[in-house]
Amino acid sequence: MKTRASVLVWLVCFGTLVGCGGPPEPGERFRDCPECPEMVVIPGGDLLFGSPDSEEGRSADEGPQLALTIQPFAAGRFPVTRGEYAAFIAETERDGAAGATVQPGCFVMQDNGSWGFDPERRWDDPDFEQGDDHPVVCVSWDEAQDYVAWLNARVEGAPYRLLTEAEWEYAARAGSTTPYWWGDAQAEFCGYTNGAGAEAAEIYGGWERAGTCDDGFIYTAPVGHYRQPNGFGLEDMVGNAWEWVSDCYVDRIEAPANTQTDGDCEKRVLRGGGWDYSPLYLRTAYRGAWPAEGRFANFGFRVARDR
Repeated sequence: MKTRASVLVWLVCFGTLVGCGGPPEPGERFRDCPECPEMVVIPGGDLLFGSPDSEEGRSADEGPQLALTIQPFAAGRFPVTRGEYAAFIAETERDGAAGATVQPGCFVMQDNGSWGFDPERRWDDPDFEQGDDHPVVCVSWDEAQDYVAWLNARVEGAPYRLLTEAEWEYAARAGSTTPYWWGDAQAEFCGYTNGAGAEAAEIYGGWERAGTCDDGFIYTAPVGHYRQPNGFGLEDMVGNAWEWVSDCYVDRIEAPANTQTDGDCEKRVLRGGGWDYSPLYLRTAYRGAWPAEGRFANFGFRVARDR
């Protein structure tokens, strides 16, 4: 077991990996700065990207499956929280730095259970109550990139970025090949994550998609609330809030050459589903997409870090 002193030494050494006894071990956690998200080291390995034709609920854009090798990287233990995002907003607004994007306007859930645009809503007022430990929502892909740039201004080497789609699925699966990272049973989702459960159906009567279990939340939940890390030690990879990834959206599984620039870059990929999604669509392989400037009250993000 590491002592507190040895952990602190390792945290300082992570940025350079020079003179610190070698690279960090998979599963290690670290934070580059007090305001930075907590990160987890992810080992490299093989991924069968996408879902098989036989998987219940499979969408056409989840195939064909593709065998990939993923290099080691680090990923946020949780999605970026409202408190972490608030630190970015406070500093960039105070300093007048370029890239501080706080314009209002977000799609929110209406009383009839459908989405509607509200020009007054934004990340700190998504039309439902949140704490600083909830995932930030009403954030566009463009704004997620602004946050990444802010992190990189605080550390050497600009190592932070969004996950690629392939990295996201690899990290979410954590070695699993089942529809859900916890197994095959979609009805068990309430013990692992926050989706559309029975409590949501009571509020939004038209939600036939809602599951029959109660996950304890209608909207977002505090990150890590379920205390169910996957095999890589990551939490909230599925459910709670969609996560923007770096890739442009294409309607089939392809090698990660579509990352950043190729394909229909008017749409960026989102992964993981959110608090309003039925268990069938909390499958690890499920994909979403939206224009980069879009904000919804279930859109958030997670960061990656190069090793």
